[in-house]
Amino acid sequence: MTIPFCRDGFALPVTPALLTQLHQALANTTLDLERLTQLTFNFRSPTYSPEQGGAHPVEVRLICGLDGWLFDYVTDFSYQGLGQDTELCKELDFNFLDDEHYLQGWGPMQRAEAHELFSLWQSNFLTYVQMGYFTVTVSGD
Repeated sequence: MTIPFCRDGFALPVTPALLTQLHQALANTTLDLERLTQLTFNFRSPTYSPEQGGAHPVEVRLICGLDGWLFDYVTDFSYQGLGQDTELCKELDFNFLDDEHYLQGWGPMQRAEAHELFSLWQSNFLTYVQMGYFTVTVSGD
């Protein structure tokens, strides 16, 4: 199934390769886009841990707009803290609809910084996807 994305474009530079990954993930489900208002894609590496590190978990949320599907957010998580205090936290958060972007340790980012960082992040993420680091689940409401 192909996701009909909004024709007005995206707030950040989304590549066709990322769209293809989302299409492929959705194709492996029985979800019916006609009945949904949101889709959430969870990319998880089974080997990622606080001790060993690895490919960070990523969540991508799309919402259905009047002219097609829109990116709501892309969030990259990482373990933070030591020992018993370790917890999974947002490391990168790209909020497309509100044009608010955040990098842990840096804070809010301006649009130009977010564009540059998103491009770099996206390239790395797609490489990890192609290398088979993730299991993907898709849910919808």
